[in-house]
Amino acid sequence: MSKAVSDSTPLILLAKIGRLELLKTLFNNIYIPEAVTNEVVIKGKNLNQPDAYIIEKATKTWIHETPVTNEINTEYIYLDTNTRLDEGEKQALKLCKQLNALYFIADDKEARKVAKLLNIKPIGTLGVTIQALKNGAITQKEAENIVDDLITSGLRIDTTLYKKILDIIESAH
Repeated sequence: MSKAVSDSTPLILLAKIGRLELLKTLFNNIYIPEAVTNEVVIKGKNLNQPDAYIIEKATKTWIHETPVTNEINTEYIYLDTNTRLDEGEKQALKLCKQLNALYFIADDKEARKVAKLLNIKPIGTLGVTIQALKNGAITQKEAENIVDDLITSGLRIDTTLYKKILDIIESAH
């Protein structure tokens, strides 16, 4: 796939389960805005979260922190009025527009809805897992384990979605 901008949650969850590299197998370039770096690295390190150090290492090599330009910030200033989006999500959506990124990696429903309105394709952590399976980067068993590990690490999904994801994984084989 092409360029993608990531929000915090997918980075944190994938780093927690030791699968951050899945993003590298799917996207040529991954970008994050400053607010996401602050959330996942700075705050994470302050809380002594091991995933923060994993993500920090990736930002020194293959995840690119990129500032949102003033022009883009001004053009998409209306995003700042959406009280259901956090600062990382707002900056990440603006960065998608700035870089003409095709994909926005996010799990938050509101952020994904806004991405669609901006003609950006949202893909969640589960979508990343399914795409990695379809691309042959992981096996069916690995995909199933990743889904379970994500839930153990804090991904909240209901039983219906869980069953649907397992069906997709099974049929993708």
